[in-house]
Amino acid sequence: MVAARMPAYRRAVRAVVAALFAGTMVAAAPANAKPVKPLTPPQIPGYGQVAPPRVAPPEPLPERTGKVAVSQAAGKQFQKPALRKGQAQAAGLNDKVALRALVIATTTDDFGVPTWKTTLDRLGASYDVLYSATTPLSVDTLLRADGTGKYNAILLTNTMLVYADGANYLNGLDANEWNTLWAYERNFGVRQAALYTSYGSWPEDYCLRSAGETAVGDTPLNVSLTSAGAGVFDYLKADATIPVVQSYVYKTSIAPGCAAEAVATDGTNVLGVRSTSADGRERLALTFTLNQYLLQSDVLVYGLVRWATKGLFLGEQRHHLNVDVDDWFNTADHFYPDGHIEYDPGFKVSAHDMVNLDQRQDALNLGFKFNLAFNGADIDPFAGNQCSPGGGVNELTATTKCLANDFRWLNHTFNHPELNHTSYATTYNEIRQNRTAGAGIGLTESAGVLKTPEYSGLGVYTVDPDDDTGVPVDHGLAGSNPNLLQAAKALDIRYLHGNMSFASHKPAHFNASIVHPLDAAVEVVPDWPTNFAYFCTTPEEETAFYNSFYGPNGKFPYWPTNRTYEQILDYETGIALQHVAAGGINTHTLHIANVRDYGNGRTLATDWVEAVVSKYRAIYSVPLLNQDWAQIGAYASVRTQHFGQLAAGVDAVYDRSAGTVTVTSPAAGTVQVSGVQAATSTTYGSDVTAPLALTAGTAVTVTAQPRA
Repeated sequence: MVAARMPAYRRAVRAVVAALFAGTMVAAAPANAKPVKPLTPPQIPGYGQVAPPRVAPPEPLPERTGKVAVSQAAGKQFQKPALRKGQAQAAGLNDKVALRALVIATTTDDFGVPTWKTTLDRLGASYDVLYSATTPLSVDTLLRADGTGKYNAILLTNTMLVYADGANYLNGLDANEWNTLWAYERNFGVRQAALYTSYGSWPEDYCLRSAGETAVGDTPLNVSLTSAGAGVFDYLKADATIPVVQSYVYKTSIAPGCAAEAVATDGTNVLGVRSTSADGRERLALTFTLNQYLLQSDVLVYGLVRWATKGLFLGEQRHHLNVDVDDWFNTADHFYPDGHIEYDPGFKVSAHDMVNLDQRQDALNLGFKFNLAFNGADIDPFAGNQCSPGGGVNELTATTKCLANDFRWLNHTFNHPELNHTSYATTYNEIRQNRTAGAGIGLTESAGVLKTPEYSGLGVYTVDPDDDTGVPVDHGLAGSNPNLLQAAKALDIRYLHGNMSFASHKPAHFNASIVHPLDAAVEVVPDWPTNFAYFCTTPEEETAFYNSFYGPNGKFPYWPTNRTYEQILDYETGIALQHVAAGGINTHTLHIANVRDYGNGRTLATDWVEAVVSKYRAIYSVPLLNQDWAQIGAYASVRTQHFGQLAAGVDAVYDRSAGTVTVTSPAAGTVQVSGVQAATSTTYGSDVTAPLALTAGTAVTVTAQPRA
């Protein structure tokens, strides 16, 4: 491989690996360089997330006897106003509520706040947080001046809202505040969901009786859905097993004759309940703790929000799996289990590897296609178009032509140069030549998309541009190569791949893009790197490399013992499953060395994908989406507009009597609305969502489709 196609980042990785196996480390950065933050395991540039933060489960809820008496008089505060002077007030439900949730917590240390906020922020929902220890709850908290309810869902961090103050426990809400809240829920038909509850009657009875309680560590407690729960969480398989870890669990039963039904159990005990209060309010609660870093939260909290809002909220959630394979036609370094790296000849994909990759992706039965990021310099323009199931490197171009429509194609530049400091002419020609070379053999690349080699040109490079062994430093997108941006715009490139392991490439909002600060015509959409190393072709190689980084004697020790390949595959795909379960659209990145058929048609890349898909299918009933990169970029752009609308103060109001949702905004742009039917609506499972294009100050009214 020529030097121009061997970026500094990879040369830096080589140096780190060589030092690991030689027992030394690379030299420190120059004395005048800015200090580099220590590379803790989740932050290694270019590599995947090693582990999410661990959060200690909250303490058991305090035991409290008695209950708050329900006051029907409180409901008068929320009765419908008179239609005309002298007419008696109408009784019953009020008609209008905003599509906005109210999270009610105790103090700013309440564990449930980041759990609720994480899911709401991922959705792009509109919400407020009330800390009951310091902020009173009143009619004005819940009601607009025109009589419209401010919230269509009440989300409690726990059902008691009791907090510790030294040795004492205090009530977050007093009796009058509880009654004000309950009257609002009653008169506006608003549901209440709680992340965490126990047995008992304070402040009201959820029909749960104690069957024991326990702390759960890293050994999962398996939770399953009842038939009622399968209806609430219908995006999950009815027979799904949800592993609950790092939690405090109340095991309960339902009191005989109570208006309640279990939604989740451990096979014996009730772990989730849906109930109706004596005055008709609908409630849903789980009896175990969740935090924002756990799979159980990714899987279940969305269902709580969707049920509480009746499916009417701003934003949406769908599940995606998109995978890039970088450097097609190029040559990879080849790492061996003893730690040495072969640079020449290295590894190249064979025709057999491509046919095998095609067969493995077809076997998923998903309509799944890998995105192949290609470098056209090694394309044979005179090749035929025959597939060669047993072919070698020389038959790759012909086989690629034969299978071109079975994969998706990304422009990765012609020669794979580092683009941090290239000229406009060089950068332009690298993009254009690759486009021409790909088109010459029938590759239809994702329109308007460029994946730069090693994400170069976007502000991440060594302090000394000529230092091939330094640690990459994130200088921010303002440090991007302006020639790259100009060339991209000239060639109608709108979306550039970024890297989630670089802080400046992470969007401010979930599933959104970053409008480039130096040129608003270009947007950055980041990928997830993985810990399946770019130069590993077999399980033995991947295992040796992984342990050299994360094993007990590795450069970034995390595990107490070296991992086996099966353990690595299980753990790494578990992290990927959480990205998918969260609803992330961002691509995961693998490389050409990972597609080598290492035996019986198995490859590192397809081992990874098949494991993620298998784990997803064991839990979810809704489809796993796989989209073209141009669609990914366009979706990220819509999400960026959506969050811009939230910041601008977009307002959506559900009118129960009219069966409509009316959306207004002080700014033009697109907003996603779930639970409505419009010309732009699409369905996903039983969910329906519409992106609505808004004109500043002009109302858009669509048909509401609330969930039962």
